Amino acid sequence: MNSVSSIMTPDPITFKVPSTVAQVVSELIRSNITGMPVVDSSNRYVGIISRRDVFAHPEETQASRIVRNEPFIEDSTTIEDAAMLMLRERRRHAAIVDKDRKVIGVITPQDFLRIVEKDYGDRVVKDLMNTRIFPLWEKTPLPLVYKAMRMSGTFTFPVADAHGNFTGLLTDRDLFDRIDVSTVKINDVETLSHDDPWSWSSVRNVVTYFIEKNHLQIPEEPAEVITIKNPTLAHSNEKMRTVARRMRDGNFNQIPVTTSLKELQGLLFDLDILSVFRGKL
Repeated sequence: MNSVSSIMTPDPITFKVPSTVAQVVSELIRSNITGMPVVDSSNRYVGIISRRDVFAHPEETQASRIVRNEPFIEDSTTIEDAAMLMLRERRRHAAIVDKDRKVIGVITPQDFLRIVEKDYGDRVVKDLMNTRIFPLWEKTPLPLVYKAMRMSGTFTFPVADAHGNFTGLLTDRDLFDRIDVSTVKINDVETLSHDDPWSWSSVRNVVTYFIEKNHLQIPEEPAEVITIKNPTLAHSNEKMRTVARRMRDGNFNQIPVTTSLKELQGLLFDLDILSVFRGKL
């Protein structure tokens, strides 16, 4: 069995504590990433911090309070064991460390899709998809969508009309892109220095931190205005060979699963796909 080091992204961006949440936000924006390993002053792994951790704790100011102290994965760990750990812990980011506990890589569920396509291509979508999903009504006001994400820890919702017909997909990224942060002054918060070249429009993907801290307003528009109306779909009886490639090519974390009549049956998440590796253990 190949080790996880064969599929990891080597030499990842890391973050040091102690530091502030605002500095975390700045690094996520600057590096265009959704999460990163956290290290101490000796560069030893201490945990993971992600955009969604910031989303869940917008009131916190110290990064150490929202770092998730999750078990690391050693570079000699098999791909199958790494997949099972991520699936069991529901982790979207995992740090790969060497014998000295120094971070040498990072993996996400996307890194496994090429193997799924090659070795598990005959598996059927309906055996892996999640059917326990909650659709949002297309007229739900966006401030309520934000609250639903915060309270449920769910960041992807299928959207339906008043008759329950599937009309599209809505994610946290779509919501954040709708929020205007242009009125926030740099010196109002500690995130960016005055000579920082990154514009405030790039804050949108992690803007939850500023929503409550700076009293930004989420527009009171219905969910349908930001819904992805024609998302890429998968069929419940489709083979993973084609669906894994579709998700990999589009860099999709999830894909709606429908019948031939376009009736929604569930969502296929890249994290849930890792269950295919269970049979090899």
